Amino acid sequence: MQRVFARPKLVYVGLVVALVAFFALSAVGNSGTDAQNKASSVGWIGDIGWALFMLSVLATILYTIALLVRTIVRRRRSVA
Repeated sequence: MQRVFARPKLVYVGLVVALVAFFALSAVGNSGTDAQNKASSVGWIGDIGWALFMLSVLATILYTIALLVRTIVRRRRSVA
């Protein structure tokens, strides 16, 4: 776990790549009218892409909060 917090820039680059890729994947099968989208057999790929995009957003938020908490705890320990 230490490696994840030791290189936050590298983790953020990976998260941004995942966000962009999953957002692009969410458009698969959802590019026509509502009737065309319902008739499409690949619409489930877009649904999976959207779900993974939302999980990536959640992971980014949780990672940022963890970094902030870790920074605050370290500062309090160094002051004491």
